[in-house]
Amino acid sequence: MPDSPLSEESGLFRELQQLAAQGRHRAVLDALQRLPPAVRESRTRPALLAAEAHGRLGEHDAAVRWAELAERLAREHGERYAEMRARNYQGLIALRHGDVEDAERHFVAALEMARALADHATEARCLNNLGILANIEGDPGSAIASYRLAVAAYQRIGHVRGIAETYHNIAISLRDQGNARVALGAADEAVRLAIQAGDEQLIALASTGRAELHLALGDPAFADAELRHAADRYARLAFQAGLPEVWRVQAAVARARGDVPGAVTLLTNAAHLAAEHGSTDTLADIERDLSAALEARGDEAGARAARERAVALYEKVGALPAARRLSQR
Repeated sequence: MPDSPLSEESGLFRELQQLAAQGRHRAVLDALQRLPPAVRESRTRPALLAAEAHGRLGEHDAAVRWAELAERLAREHGERYAEMRARNYQGLIALRHGDVEDAERHFVAALEMARALADHATEARCLNNLGILANIEGDPGSAIASYRLAVAAYQRIGHVRGIAETYHNIAISLRDQGNARVALGAADEAVRLAIQAGDEQLIALASTGRAELHLALGDPAFADAELRHAADRYARLAFQAGLPEVWRVQAAVARARGDVPGAVTLLTNAAHLAAEHGSTDTLADIERDLSAALEARGDEAGARAARERAVALYEKVGALPAARRLSQR
């Protein structure tokens, strides 16, 4: 007996969820594009999948449109779980583009819904995202506390990918506290779990974070090799939004080796690409590093302009301590 249209559709969405879990977001969008428009734009599940995929690929306008559509459809259909996920996606999109107040509003609303619905996966995602916000705002201690709660929630459901991503964020906050050695342990765990989850995009992200720690601990050769692998992974995935951070850390490796012109070129390219595909806080870090590289090259005017751009970006995302430190240089 042939499968019914509903069972076929359910099977398709299961396949798309698996692709998304593997970080194959372009494949998700290609598959969604083959659905009839009436299905794609009138059902909550494809709208949610499209919102997440576009967001992961750094395609902001499309991600916003699909996330808003998903929330509206979920409300119309009384789908509280889907509405909760849509709110979390909207928070992520706002966070990537520096709208921190909007991001926090969406995350808190989604967290409240997750706890009411006993949805541990979404609860963990929201806690992780609130940790990211706390770290951006200059409070790594609060960020780590939120991340620990996220890890516990992910562990209750065996969500390996989520645990890996959260350990990557823990490593960043530990680094920001000046504890690079302990941060490296968290970064190692993030890479290990990302490999276990089989998510190539997450492996590249976690590897980039680990490379920066190896550089801070005096091992530029290891950092350089790891960054090349990360760039190769992003290229295979056609995920340009990940490259600006790789190039930023590669520029730091170049500076460690005395190649200031090479660092300036990498950071200039990273800034152009981040403005198109990256997140606002990443662009701020790139401009900060570009200012230092230009200063080392003797370009005082260029360094001052990059520093001013970085300060404005940090202020936009609410990273006021970072903005103050840079302004005082």
